[in-house]
Amino acid sequence: MLWIILIPISLLLISILVSLINKHRFVSLFKQGNTLVSGLRGRGKDVAFCVVVNSRKKNYISNINYSSPKAKFQRFEFDEKVWELAGNGNFDFVDNKLKPYKYPYPDGLDYYISDAAVYFPSQYQNELVKRYRGAPLFQALSRHLGDCNIHCNTQVQNRLWDKIREQSDIYIVMRHCWFIPKTKFCHISSYVYTLEESAEKQIRLPRFPLGKVGKEQKIQFEIAHGQIKRISFFTHLPFNYDSRRYKKILENGCVDYEK
Repeated sequence: MLWIILIPISLLLISILVSLINKHRFVSLFKQGNTLVSGLRGRGKDVAFCVVVNSRKKNYISNINYSSPKAKFQRFEFDEKVWELAGNGNFDFVDNKLKPYKYPYPDGLDYYISDAAVYFPSQYQNELVKRYRGAPLFQALSRHLGDCNIHCNTQVQNRLWDKIREQSDIYIVMRHCWFIPKTKFCHISSYVYTLEESAEKQIRLPRFPLGKVGKEQKIQFEIAHGQIKRISFFTHLPFNYDSRRYKKILENGCVDYEK
């Protein structure tokens, strides 16, 4: 009769271990390079940012506070003007006619920009090229300037300015974020892509047969669509961030109303 008790306990422990491993895999993506997280409302884009920020426990730059004031790391307010690079562009490097520019933040602070399409909407392509022509270059040089990565999220991937999208190294599409009622525990599911086009089309990872045939099919699939991974895990929400901050920003007429 002991096995009746041991089997469910063993399965539970295995599930917890797998979930912890997958959570570590997910958080590690944000250490590898610039990420673009997309997904419809309620799919867990900001929950993912909150989990990553509190798991990494490093100072960060964001337009939303994802961490407790009691945490040993702190948030720096996002200022999109920093991305202008004092008006410098690619041709200024070519012509050696650069304006002086000093990066204002300490090294090692990653950016987490929620609803980035509010700042860089794709429908205003022409205006963005004129006003923020240095922004794509900033992302390309972010490791040089601040030893940092840029992470953005948006509901629909192509709503974000293409000059920002194409600087991303990893594309994450959130599938769902289900909370256990009356708790802070939730299940997060996502697909991870290495190619922007595959993420935009939300191509699913098929099941390949075993053996040599399956390996060959997988190679051909990755040649066409890049690498695709599904990462799901259980976690808890480490901090009750303000999920409606833009409302308060508009009501107070400024982004730093909390100061």
